[in-house]
Amino acid sequence: MTSPIADLLDYQIAARYCPGALVHVEAAGRTLARHAAGRIRPDSDAPLHAGVRFRVASLTKPVVTLAALMLVDEGRLDLDAAVGDYLPVLRDLRLKAGQAPRVAPTVRDLMRHTSGLAYPHEIADAGLRAEWMRAGITTGMTGLDSAAFLAVLAGLPLVAEPGTAFRYGYSTDVLGCIIEQLDGLPLAEALRRRIFAPLGMRQTGFGIAADEHADLASAHADDLAWHATVPAIGQRQAGQPWMDSGGGGLVSTLDDYVAFGRLLANGGVFEGRRLVSTALFAELSRNQLPEGVDGPAGYCGPGFGFGLGLAVRNDWGPSAMPCSAGELTWSGISGTALFVQPRAQWFAVLFSANMAARMMARMAFRRAAGPC
Repeated sequence: MTSPIADLLDYQIAARYCPGALVHVEAAGRTLARHAAGRIRPDSDAPLHAGVRFRVASLTKPVVTLAALMLVDEGRLDLDAAVGDYLPVLRDLRLKAGQAPRVAPTVRDLMRHTSGLAYPHEIADAGLRAEWMRAGITTGMTGLDSAAFLAVLAGLPLVAEPGTAFRYGYSTDVLGCIIEQLDGLPLAEALRRRIFAPLGMRQTGFGIAADEHADLASAHADDLAWHATVPAIGQRQAGQPWMDSGGGGLVSTLDDYVAFGRLLANGGVFEGRRLVSTALFAELSRNQLPEGVDGPAGYCGPGFGFGLGLAVRNDWGPSAMPCSAGELTWSGISGTALFVQPRAQWFAVLFSANMAARMMARMAFRRAAGPC
């Protein structure tokens, strides 16, 4: 028997967009669709299964944001406090011409990507983009620890006045550094205590052990962008500095991330335990971008604003996907995607190793997943 999702996965695999993919769709605790199709790696006949680990890339960001919101609930973190109040090395951030910004970037700016700390590909100004590229911050944070990372950022110019432009970038990595500072723990341990242990996410973390590579999803060899970018995630080098990257460093399994999706679909509650308050979940799931500030259309198509850690479908405007107002979404460059509609307790997760066709794949998947 075929279904829109099964047909989509068959097409994606036959077209060599990815060796295989895992899918889970759920509403109010009932599984609507679950598929494992294709192979773990293109150089092996081993079939893909739910125990395979994926570098989830930017699906790390919602997890880290939720952990930070837990600190807000505890009264230890203020959404509208300056970032420099928690990380003094970032107190004196400047704009391109050397002048101080009108207002310092806040914790809220980190969560909604209006801090001015952008990935180079988000920077239109060629000279400014080249300066950020020369800083040499890589996807895997190679050769950096948290202190070195923050020192590099402190020496770079903000790419926009904080609060005035959505510029996707290193904001969530900085948020992870704040969590480390306030919890007094490496980010991996802070997330384990706050989220992974309560949700039973036992296979999720920032590192890949030497004996785990056989069950680690990989892309086709001709997906050159994937192989140039993704494999560095989770690769700890002996004797080299290491940073738990809050912006993209997690490695996880489908069922672990399904647990996180279920938490969001249930409004911050997992198996009767509330991890984030109703008030803060409402903040997470509403558009936080000021009037006139552009949003994440380049990542999820038009029709979306941005909440705290996730894009949120506006109640107006066109969309490339059949979603209703309030639906939350984000994705990773590695080929992962998450969609959540809390009003229906509905969510959908796609795990694949696919960078070349990831935009088309995630939008086609959302259409195949159907109404919620």
